[in-house]
Amino acid sequence: MNLNTETRTFLVTGATGMLGARIVFDLLKQGDRVKAIYRQSKRIDQFKKNIGFYCQNPGELTNLVEWIEADVLDYQSLCDALEGVDMVIHSAAMVSFHRDDEKAMLEININGTANLVNACLFKGVKNICHISSIAALGKEENGAMIDEESTWIPEQKHSAYAISKFHSEMEIWRGINEGLNAVIVNPSVILGPGEWKAGGSPAFFNNLYKGMAFYPEGGTGFVDVRDVSLAILTLISPENFQAAMHKRFLINAENLSYQKAFTLIAESLQVQAPKLLARKYLLGIAWRAAWLAGKLTGKKPMITRESVSNASKMQLFNGGRIVSEFAFRYRPIGETISNIGQMYLADCAKK
Repeated sequence: MNLNTETRTFLVTGATGMLGARIVFDLLKQGDRVKAIYRQSKRIDQFKKNIGFYCQNPGELTNLVEWIEADVLDYQSLCDALEGVDMVIHSAAMVSFHRDDEKAMLEININGTANLVNACLFKGVKNICHISSIAALGKEENGAMIDEESTWIPEQKHSAYAISKFHSEMEIWRGINEGLNAVIVNPSVILGPGEWKAGGSPAFFNNLYKGMAFYPEGGTGFVDVRDVSLAILTLISPENFQAAMHKRFLINAENLSYQKAFTLIAESLQVQAPKLLARKYLLGIAWRAAWLAGKLTGKKPMITRESVSNASKMQLFNGGRIVSEFAFRYRPIGETISNIGQMYLADCAKK
């Protein structure tokens, strides 16, 4: 790719999701050409809804995207999609903490990334930005900050999702060794508008609006979806990509306890914040009850053993590398949550 070319062509995987849609929106805003893969046509409607939170003409922008029916598990479809592409932004991934999803998640996240790397190498598309996760980073003891240099220790207990994201990163590093130019970003919990009932951070707003009495005792890092997209565009820009290549960047604005985060969300929605602390033993009872209910009803439980384990710990993340190396600043999370709360209420008012 000629890094001095003003207009570039990007292939975005996972473009219909909350983050992928924002990335496509920002690429189109700066005048780039975008190709995006999808598996089901209804997901294009979800893309239109996702970018509709940011603009008045989502239909017009949706039509600017070259939509390609493809699947990360279908190598040939990826080769076809890469025709004429300068750079790939790999946002597609499955996120789940349910045991029944483990096999599919490992296949999509690891084998799907391997297919994409192989297709890029075969088609001569040398440049890729891989969107990983803080779950792929090592763990630190005694409340120490986790950063890009934290060591992954296989013997530690990791969720299936974390394992899938770690090994998908390994496929990117393998691609680098075979000739790819890549940059990896590891976002913390991404806050943004989207599918309020489908899970992920948008579900925080839906669940709190409906009423939640309990909050877990842990905490984690949070970042605005707009900042994750801006970080990616900053790192892959013609002036920065050479300096960012072959590095990973942890993207995190602030570390908050779940009590603080849920209180801010409740305030943005003008509802009562959770008042009761759900200690680990209570959450243990809750996930077992949810598991049993799921077996009886055939529905996936809202909480699982892995999600409870994550929610019971306070983990701290250092997102300062991108700030120190490039001209980049994070939005305050309080401002982010206030914005999303307004979007949620406005969306509810339309129904």
